[in-house]
Amino acid sequence: MFGKNTSGNFQSLEITFRISRSFIALVFFGVLNFCPFAFAAAPDAAQTEFFETKIRPIFEDTCYKCHSVASGKSKGGLQLDSHDAMMKGGEDGLAVVPGNLEKSLLIKAVRYTDDDLKMPPQKEGGKLAPEKIAALETWIKMGAPDPRTAAASPKTGIAVAFEKAKTHWAFQPIVKPPLPAVKERSWIQTPVDSFVRAKMETKRVKPAEPADRRTLLRRVCFDLTGLPPTPEQMAAFVNDKSTNAFEKVVDSLLASPRYGERWGRYWLDVARYADTKGYVFKEERRYPFSYTYRDYVIRAFNEDKPYDRFLLEQIAADQLDSGGNKSSLAAMGWLTLGRRFLNNQNDIIDDRMDVTIRGTMALTIACARCHDHKFDPIRTKDYYALHGVFASSEEPKEE
Repeated sequence: MFGKNTSGNFQSLEITFRISRSFIALVFFGVLNFCPFAFAAAPDAAQTEFFETKIRPIFEDTCYKCHSVASGKSKGGLQLDSHDAMMKGGEDGLAVVPGNLEKSLLIKAVRYTDDDLKMPPQKEGGKLAPEKIAALETWIKMGAPDPRTAAASPKTGIAVAFEKAKTHWAFQPIVKPPLPAVKERSWIQTPVDSFVRAKMETKRVKPAEPADRRTLLRRVCFDLTGLPPTPEQMAAFVNDKSTNAFEKVVDSLLASPRYGERWGRYWLDVARYADTKGYVFKEERRYPFSYTYRDYVIRAFNEDKPYDRFLLEQIAADQLDSGGNKSSLAAMGWLTLGRRFLNNQNDIIDDRMDVTIRGTMALTIACARCHDHKFDPIRTKDYYALHGVFASSEEPKEE
């Protein structure tokens, strides 16, 4: 993964982490007995919160699979994934009549009072829990406030956004793209050069002249070790007339311990590495063995540890069969070396979840602690499922 193999032992991080196996009223409406339409002002903050925390989760978990554009279904002609579509109702009539429970077929369906209209059907999980039915009743009594203003149609509003989310580049599988055609093939030395040169030709930019040997050595030394070349290294490279002189320099720099020190620091930034616990009282603020995680990361780069193994050890080294060698336990500083938030356990868990998902998938999860994001692949229920894994794990005491 990172460099040439070296060997050596180091002290394990004594703080290890054991992972267990195991989501307003309508301000104004003028509904006459003969008129099925309501004119609603935008819901206020409290009404929006009620919908987002009580009503939308019910729709998403139990209704959208049969009554939404995204599912490709609208059973009975009813769609519930937008305000406009919901207010039109379906083949049997109006699903929601703001302020009127008895005329709202949605309430009739979830109460199971009509043998011909029971939703969700038994095969889809059966009757809703009493608290969910009560939430729907309260919502309609309030006037069915609904912040969803986009019409749900295959070409506009929420459906368009949903389709865009599914095709976002960050969520596509990795593919090997074909090499672009370039005019000056003689400039190409690696496959990556083809992409660089193709873009340069598009922009009518000419390549810079090749660097002289002294400049080239300085660049590669700073890139790989962060240090300037020594006079001896400079003289040896300038005087080496072999065709693989540059390759030999790169190999020697990758074999240097300074390589892991230079590049390991970037992973330590991702891991929010620190020697202290942050804001705590009445206890030692320093982590006594934090350096062992730092050394583990540096060694992983220098030993060219495979990336999948590198991640696995940091998340679950205590669950791996490593024989008698416990040095990989230092990797779990990834989880334990974060802030302690006055020892608030939920905040500590949130931090560990955040570094794990954001650090390994470049995907934020912290927002899902409080609410869904419309098109994020991680919802609140996923957040708390993962929270349960971390909460049921044990962090041994320092000894």
